[in-house]
Amino acid sequence: MVPSSFNLIPFDELRIAGPPNPVLSGATVLSSTMFGWSMVLEGPPSQAIIARRSVRTYSTDPIPADVLQSLEESCASHPPAPFGEVAEFQVVERPFKRGEPVKLGDYGLQRNPRYFIIGTVTPSPTARMSYGYLLEHLVLRATELGLGTCWMGYFNPEYFPELARDGVTPAISVVGVPERPRLGERLTRRAVRADKRKDWSVMFFDGTFERPLSREAAGEWAGPLEMLRLAPSAGNGQPWRVVRDGDGTFHLYLHRVKKRYHERGLHDVDIGIAMAHLELAAREAGLSGEWRVEDPGLSAPDGTEYRVSWFTH
Repeated sequence: MVPSSFNLIPFDELRIAGPPNPVLSGATVLSSTMFGWSMVLEGPPSQAIIARRSVRTYSTDPIPADVLQSLEESCASHPPAPFGEVAEFQVVERPFKRGEPVKLGDYGLQRNPRYFIIGTVTPSPTARMSYGYLLEHLVLRATELGLGTCWMGYFNPEYFPELARDGVTPAISVVGVPERPRLGERLTRRAVRADKRKDWSVMFFDGTFERPLSREAAGEWAGPLEMLRLAPSAGNGQPWRVVRDGDGTFHLYLHRVKKRYHERGLHDVDIGIAMAHLELAAREAGLSGEWRVEDPGLSAPDGTEYRVSWFTH
């Protein structure tokens, strides 16, 4: 359930421009220029987060030139990686045969894929988290512009010779003008339960993994945590677990869902996506902080590993 303090707007009306609207109850929402909640987004991040969905059916129409230019400019001006890596992103076009479904990897068919957001990040132990964090900013920007997107953790790199061979590219995103989903896409979404999210009691904890964190107890952080809960993930596995400690720090843990996703590093990409959602929604609500890797040493369930913490200011 989305908190009532967040305003839902139709996907096809999303192209956000102009000053932000106050969407978080009790929060002083400042302009993005004054507060700097994002170097990429122009409107309230929560609106793009709520509107985003995975799209697998695209129009054969090209992305309008002004929209494509805006997205390319966002790729060139993305925020810095949270752990200091160097990353580059670009939009590329591929002339796949129109009207026929294309299998770009092992995650379903894409109909009329034409544009892709691709990137690389310098190798490091945290590179995949940084990559997920950065690419999700661009996915949300594309959503703001009224475009459809679909994360792809499995793809054939031969389609994309632009990728730097000395960098890490754990995922890409299809992007384009969305069309009404066909039956096959609706069945695929149903099969992976694409719109289903785990309950708060499974994801969020208070001090220890033995004590779930309720929305009421989360207070001003209920909105940002809900925006994290809505984050996309490989196979909709939702591998993040979050523990709030006594001083207001939020520790993010990776819970292994599928062996093949974990071995490919996609769960770490998912953690990066969750980081982007939490930070963007927190800054929208006037809650500042920073990411640091400082393991609190909590006792964690089997298959659950510490990754990163958000320290509030």
